[in-house]
Amino acid sequence: MIRKRLLVVTTAAIAWCVALGGQTSTPLTSDALFDITKVWTVNLSLTPQAWDTLAPTPTSPAGIRTAEGFIGPEGKRNGISAIRGIDFQYAHAGFDLDGHKFADVGVRYKGNGTYTSGSALGKASLKIDLNKYVKGQKLAGLTTLNLHNNITDPSWMNEVLAYRLYRDGKAVAPRTSYARVYVTVQGRPKRYLGLYSIVENVDETFLDSRYHVAGGALVKPVTTRLFNDLGRDWSKYNQSYDPKTTLTDADKQRIFEMADLVTHASDETFAAKLPQLVDLDAFARYAAVLVWLANPDSLLQQGQNFYIYIHPRTHLMSFIPWDQDHSFGQFMWSSDRQQQELDIMQPGGSSRFLARVFQVEAFRQKYRAAMAELARTLTVPQRLAAQVDEMARAIGPVVAEEPLAGRADLFKKAVAGTSFERPFYGGIASPLKPFVQVRQASVLRQLRTLGIQ
Repeated sequence: MIRKRLLVVTTAAIAWCVALGGQTSTPLTSDALFDITKVWTVNLSLTPQAWDTLAPTPTSPAGIRTAEGFIGPEGKRNGISAIRGIDFQYAHAGFDLDGHKFADVGVRYKGNGTYTSGSALGKASLKIDLNKYVKGQKLAGLTTLNLHNNITDPSWMNEVLAYRLYRDGKAVAPRTSYARVYVTVQGRPKRYLGLYSIVENVDETFLDSRYHVAGGALVKPVTTRLFNDLGRDWSKYNQSYDPKTTLTDADKQRIFEMADLVTHASDETFAAKLPQLVDLDAFARYAAVLVWLANPDSLLQQGQNFYIYIHPRTHLMSFIPWDQDHSFGQFMWSSDRQQQELDIMQPGGSSRFLARVFQVEAFRQKYRAAMAELARTLTVPQRLAAQVDEMARAIGPVVAEEPLAGRADLFKKAVAGTSFERPFYGGIASPLKPFVQVRQASVLRQLRTLGIQ
């Protein structure tokens, strides 16, 4: 039996957090919070007991890497660190974002590869749950925020600019900004952790704001065999599909139907029924950006880092990207050439779901149009280079103060377009600007081959 550690927050500890100040009366809108070039200042305050609680508690049994992907133990998180038995616990903390103060919020570590790398250097990514202990708390209408360490990305921009490209391409995606993050443990000196990106959480609040309807189902699959038929017993799907909302029997039935269709249907039946299960317009926009970015750490190859939303009225599925730090040619387990030259009409590797969808002419028409529009307007190298320079002006002075040795020099190389040795994983990486040049040329060449100018 796993011994659970319980944190008892004393009246004195709460009083210490409250002493940091009450929440500011000036309202903050979500648009202001997610000004993409804004650098906020975040202060977290914890008691020594709370700080100790943040340390991961090993779970038993650990998960396993199967043909499906990095599957964690039943009821726990999935991912590469989860299969080693790493689980995260929430702790009480005070939270202050530039004077917007909360005396008692939940904070925990987050991430998989970024956690493994970041924790070794004292800079783990963090999740802030304003409602964990005090219900009704919100900041800019939000209850949860993510602080991403960008530990494997010397530019601090891969994820931020990838989400921006999704949004500009009219696909649903999180918003971002930046923050200097400080931690004070009671009785110890204040510590600067460094520059993080603030990433909007994909949850019910997010869904309400994008789809303008309450309800619906949200799952976060981790499987390279998406919609592989496992029968009609939900227990066989639950861990790998990882529901983030309570699923109704009807929601589960939609996933069963999709699995049956992908696994068993003839091409003619698949093409006829696909529009009854998937929002093809939304999926075409999502897929166009995903394939242009050519990030294998996604639905394209690893079978992770995306959400599926089932709309409560149309009952159609749409896809939402997540965890984009390996975008723009930065994935360490695929060569630069594989990412730069990814086939835009056969991008899915071994994914049967993607292979079948890309054979459906109704989808292909929408997707080709979305990719052509993307290449004509949004992925022009000069446009993306200007965005890199804009971001560099905003965060460069803060990067210069980064506590981790050598990161400021790597940042300069990444922004200038000079190749650098990839942190943690080794090998020489091609930065954003050179990747964009080569990838855009490849996509345009492939579009011309398809007869699209």
